[in-house]
Amino acid sequence: MRKTAYISLILVLLLSACQTDKNLKGTWIGDYSSSTNSDIIFPIQNLITFENNKVYAQGSYRDFGTDQIRESKRNLFSDNIVFNDEYSEDNPLEYYEIIKVNADSLVVKIPNNNFLHIYRKLSEKYKNNQKAELTGKRFSWKNEIFQDTIYFVTDSTFERKSNKDSRFKTSRWERIKHKGFDILFLDGDVPYLIENKKEKTIELRTFHKTELKHTLTELE
Repeated sequence: MRKTAYISLILVLLLSACQTDKNLKGTWIGDYSSSTNSDIIFPIQNLITFENNKVYAQGSYRDFGTDQIRESKRNLFSDNIVFNDEYSEDNPLEYYEIIKVNADSLVVKIPNNNFLHIYRKLSEKYKNNQKAELTGKRFSWKNEIFQDTIYFVTDSTFERKSNKDSRFKTSRWERIKHKGFDILFLDGDVPYLIENKKEKTIELRTFHKTELKHTLTELE
């Protein structure tokens, strides 16, 4: 009887682990982090991909840098993700615990830290191979919440018409390709998924709590 119960427990654990791995498989885009002790939230400029029992991550220069894809092994019965076991001041430890995962959201946290990190699942249909040029171009930026003009001055700086602070006229932007997804990082904002390009209009999407569609229409 005890042996049967033990086998049943193992089967339940295996099924649970397999279901968790199934839910995790794919690419997740950073949304925000928030503390249980505060209402302040911070954007996460990072992407995480689970595939073939490994975890890959890539972020902006503020989140471990765009010039490298970090890699971690994934153990079937472990809810921990460790990207670098041998760490130093130049290469800090990056260690997360998986708190919750479902079909479209992933919650992780750093041990002994009150902040929860929220990620959203990216559909494979959002991968694209179109070449949407940004550098040196000015765009009318629209979504259902606001309208603005954005100018990508160089390959790393941009200006927004709505920014009236002369002390910080330009901000930083970056762009990466991660597992087939075209991602735009704007300083102080959630990541933007570059979804499509139709003539002079670039279609983007963000995933802050709910999906929001954006258009960048090139100005002459």
